[in-house]
This record gives sequence, C-alpha cells and structure tokens, in this order.
Amino acid sequence: MTHFAPRKFVAWACGLAACTVLAACAAPSAAPEDMFYRLDTVAAESGPVALDGSIEVDRFVASGSLGNRPLLFSEPGSNAVSEYHYHFWIESPPILLQSALVSYLRSADVAKQVVTPEMRVKPEYTISARVLRLETVRGSKPKGAVTFELSLRREADGKLLVLDEYRAEVASGSNGVQTDVAAIEKAVGEAFQHFVADIRASVK
Repeated sequence: MTHFAPRKFVAWACGLAACTVLAACAAPSAAPEDMFYRLDTVAAESGPVALDGSIEVDRFVASGSLGNRPLLFSEPGSNAVSEYHYHFWIESPPILLQSALVSYLRSADVAKQVVTPEMRVKPEYTISARVLRLETVRGSKPKGAVTFELSLRREADGKLLVLDEYRAEVASGSNGVQTDVAAIEKAVGEAFQHFVADIRASVK
C-alpha cells in the first residue's frame, strides 16, 4: 500500500487538479447542429387555366455548388460565392426547385395538370429550367437573390413559347440564416410569378 507524506500528497492533489482543468479546457466544444430548410412556394393568386392539357416540369439543371445542398452566400461587390457550414437545403436544389415550381404552377391554375417525368404522362407542354443563382447576399443590407433560365415548349410542334432568364432579389433581415432563407423563398416565388405571367401572355 502506497503512503504519501503530507507535502507530497498536497503536491500530488494540486497536480491532479491542474491536469483535470487542462483536460476540460482542451475538450472540443460540441459542433453546431445541422439545420435543413424547405422552399414553400404558392401563387398569391390564380387565374383561368391557360393551357389545355398537361405540363411536365423537368428537374432543374444546376452545376457546381449550385447543385449541392449547402446554402450559398456572397458579399456585396464580390464574385466569390461560399457555402455555409451546418445549413443545408432539405433536398438538392434541382429537386427542391422542381417541386417548388410544380406546387406553384398547380396553385396558379396554369394548366389542367402539372406533372413530373416520374408520373409517365405524355404531356402537351414541357418546362425546362436551369439554376443560375440561388444565394444570400450578405452585408449591411442582406438579401436573397435568385436567377433561373426557364422555358416552355409545346410538344406537338416543338415550338418554344417562352424562354427567358428570371431574376428576383428580396431584402432579408438581421436574424440570421432563417431570415435569409425566407428572403430566398420570396425571391423564388417572384421569379416564378413572372414566368407564369409570360406563359399566360404566350397563349393569348
């Protein structure tokens, strides 16, 4: 059995306490919890059915970081775009935006049916889309910014009825990423609204 002299015991106890404190300080702090975000887009108003038949909405095309799930941000006046840590779209943007556009077109009553290729319906019209921008612009006046290339094709003769780039920017706030996502969601809705207006104008 080991016996400690009083002075040696005090020194040993102090050393043990110091090691405990150092170990506690060296322990890494818990990483932030991952957050996942949806896009809910609904038309503010509907109108008469513009297209007689069904529209098929293809999956959006997105390259590079635009196709990845981490949210993106940039700084005013800079061409550099970065990915947020711990903040993700609930699905990849090509799928997320396809679903959002389907929901928007249905709520706007643009056509009798709005489908996706997975439904295996032979459509009268097809929509193709490309993501050009989907990000938060930070700074003193943060905003959500989106740009999409959207087209509507009539399948009977292959004619392009609509083809354009649709941009929208909506002011965000100072409450962090959740506020930024809400601004992006509104910007997506505005871009879709302009697209729907062009669809209606193309069949007048």
